Amino acid sequence: MESNKLKIVPILKIAICILFFNSTVANAQQLTLRKAYELMLENNGEIKASSFDVKSMEEEQKATKGLRLPTVSVSGTYLNLDKDISANLNTERDMVGGLLGIPDPASILGDWNFSLLDKNVGFASADITMPLYAGGKINAANKASKIKLDLSENKHQLKEDDLTINLITSFYRLKLAQEAENLRKEVYETVLLHSKQADKFFENGIIPEVETLNAKVALSNANRELLAAKKDVELATTALKNLIGIDSLETISIALNSPSILKPVDQFQDQMLKENIQLKTIENNKQLAKVGVQVENSDYFPKVGVFGKYLFWKDNLPLASTKWLAGISLEWELFNGFQREHKIKAAKHKVSQLEALDKQARLNLTTYTKKLYNEIEKQLEQIKSLKTDETFAKKLKFMRTRAFEEGTGTSLEVVDATLKLNEIKLHKIKALYLYNIAYGELMVRIGETESFLNEN
Repeated sequence: MESNKLKIVPILKIAICILFFNSTVANAQQLTLRKAYELMLENNGEIKASSFDVKSMEEEQKATKGLRLPTVSVSGTYLNLDKDISANLNTERDMVGGLLGIPDPASILGDWNFSLLDKNVGFASADITMPLYAGGKINAANKASKIKLDLSENKHQLKEDDLTINLITSFYRLKLAQEAENLRKEVYETVLLHSKQADKFFENGIIPEVETLNAKVALSNANRELLAAKKDVELATTALKNLIGIDSLETISIALNSPSILKPVDQFQDQMLKENIQLKTIENNKQLAKVGVQVENSDYFPKVGVFGKYLFWKDNLPLASTKWLAGISLEWELFNGFQREHKIKAAKHKVSQLEALDKQARLNLTTYTKKLYNEIEKQLEQIKSLKTDETFAKKLKFMRTRAFEEGTGTSLEVVDATLKLNEIKLHKIKALYLYNIAYGELMVRIGETESFLNEN
């Protein structure tokens, strides 16, 4: 008895593990919108490329900070001339000898042919330079690098938002295709059952043969539409897999949410103008243009710096007796052909240009928000109307089917009622699809991506 218990325990453990594994696999196959979003951020090549641009600008900003620090370098030179550099003063020596009454200046005063520099000469030095004042150009460069980093981050966010909207559209398009396939399958099965009933009624002499032919034509059409719906599902699945970077996709877990608008359009518009990345990008470019004006103005001021040099090795340099030197340098360009004035005006025109773009962008975004909001309201009205139509169509189908079964209705009437109900259902799920993608796009553009993902 004890041995049997020992055998049962491992079997139970194995069974529990199998159940747990199957449950895990089943859950893994259910791809949610949030999980798809995370996979897209992790795998999409465009987002990866954009993130590298941000990292590059981070390093550029760090490099710009180095403008405030001293520059230290080591340099060396070795020369080989065709001959020594010398100064022959023997003529001057003879003249001096004549003035002094020396009969033989060469023997008394010696050879005045001096070697100033050997033909082989070399030296090496360590140098240091550091700017003290550049008219504000260094501060402007650091401001510009920070703004450029912000611009790269905005560009990355815009790319992420664009792809997120594509993801929402692709995800709901797949859901729409699946729902359409289910409806087409339901229609096919309904028409198939009706066709079989029509055959039986014809065999029993209840209906004429023409009614069976109508049913067969409707069945063929339903089968063709079902095959087309399956292809739509395959295409939507492939598009979604490519976007999020996965090889296989079994099922998705998402509902076509019931429409609701929580706040009026003006609140959405205010949030759009406050949070939209495009406006932030224009503002950053405007700040960058203002920094450009500061850079051009800096040319009116002198540039001041310090420098130092240490000569730690020399060869055949008799004239260079010192080992180090230090000093301060100043450069002040007083006139450059009015280049500065025109460059400043050009930089100011750039600021004005961006101010005009900002004004127009705000108008465009206000209109864009209203457009999305109107689309949401339109689909709300469509769904409300289609729900009423669906109720009537279901009742009509029921009545047409009963009339056909009692021999007082025709096959065409049943098929027509079935297709009408299916058409209304398709319109309803399409309206739900359009509502969800319009609402999703609006939420992404106002910076509420996380909020939208939490709703799905």
